[in-house]
Amino acid sequence: MPYMSEPVRPDTSPWHLLGACIRHWREDVRQLSQRELAKAALVDQGELSRWERGLGRPHSDHVRGIDNALGTGGHLIALRDLIAEIEEVRESGKDTNPPSRNEDDVERRAFLQFLTILSAGSGISASAVDALHSGLRQITGHAADNSMDDWEQIAWDYAQGVWTEPPGSRVADLTGDIRDLEQALLRTRDQGDRNTLLRVYAQLATFMALDLVEISGARAGWRSWRAARSAADVSGDRELRVWVRAIEASHSFYLRRLGSATDTLVGEALHLADGRPCHGLVEALKTRSRVLAAQGQTDLAHRALHDLREAHERLPSAVTDDHISVWGMPTASIQYAEAFVLIKLGDTTTAMPMLEQALATSPPEKVGGKANIGLLQAWGLVRDRDMAEGLSHALDVTTPLPVTAARRRIASELLASLPQQAKALPAAREFHELVRADRPAR
Repeated sequence: MPYMSEPVRPDTSPWHLLGACIRHWREDVRQLSQRELAKAALVDQGELSRWERGLGRPHSDHVRGIDNALGTGGHLIALRDLIAEIEEVRESGKDTNPPSRNEDDVERRAFLQFLTILSAGSGISASAVDALHSGLRQITGHAADNSMDDWEQIAWDYAQGVWTEPPGSRVADLTGDIRDLEQALLRTRDQGDRNTLLRVYAQLATFMALDLVEISGARAGWRSWRAARSAADVSGDRELRVWVRAIEASHSFYLRRLGSATDTLVGEALHLADGRPCHGLVEALKTRSRVLAAQGQTDLAHRALHDLREAHERLPSAVTDDHISVWGMPTASIQYAEAFVLIKLGDTTTAMPMLEQALATSPPEKVGGKANIGLLQAWGLVRDRDMAEGLSHALDVTTPLPVTAARRRIASELLASLPQQAKALPAAREFHELVRADRPAR
């Protein structure tokens, strides 16, 4: 997970606005350490740390160096000048109550510049919006801190977008929310509230891992999943402990994680579930069936599919009827999992109708999920020796979208299924170039 420094408080001093922007661009946009930025900008690392926390007033030359190193296009310099102007206006109007029109105007311009800098990098993160409203305590006597219900709603909101939003699109927001959640955990003493926050932490860390494996590589994802497992375990929520391990196991399979990591995670998930129906149990059984099929253990793979169908039938309708969120497990998801196993085992006759049904019932918002189904169909066509149609379909499905871990694994299976002479076809070479040959994830 990206390094998270202490949160800044822009209401304490206008210089905290500059600090928030520097840190946002360094961490969320450029993924640089303080040491790396200090070296690139030719400034002292200790001073940079102070500026990010709003504890000092950097000279314009220093800000220019930081602006150049981060590539913000002069936005940081403009914000620095506005903040200096705010200080000057405040000093000249200390006895003015309420604030003068000039002070209101310059502060409004500073906040607009603040938002411009954030949105120019990677969109305005949720943590930046919280920073914008952090002066609420001074105005009303009440902070806009999240309640337990608020945190649970935040996790639910993220869960709605896992399968419908572009991979990697939420890292900045998740970084800010996880940072704030850590602070809430440090302040919370009630054990019930702590368990609630830990459950939310485990969910957000899992969502972060799902994004990180797509944009930063597998190692970053594994670290975030490790944090998710730890938080889920301490929270005492059994079903959450099962789910976190099952999701990590699924991606370990897709990423060809070396060693026994996938089997270990599936085993832990199944042990924790102890046969009781839950989302994580079904997810773990999906991965177990894929692993067995990949190992060529046909009978055991079919047995795993039987267990999968049986576990899915025991899920409550609230789960099976949810076609959008990460907490849903609709029939289409089971059909997709079964089809993967059956195509791997060579039974395309059974698999292809399943994929047609899954595609027909998947909502249009699940663009990535529908693409995965389409790629399985392309793999099935290749297994049926319809090389031209299979490769054409694979290209049509894959070209418009990023190649995620799941799509890369299916693509590698498709390419491996091609006869030697078919691998020389222009469409095969184009598809191979598009997805690249995947490598084991360490």
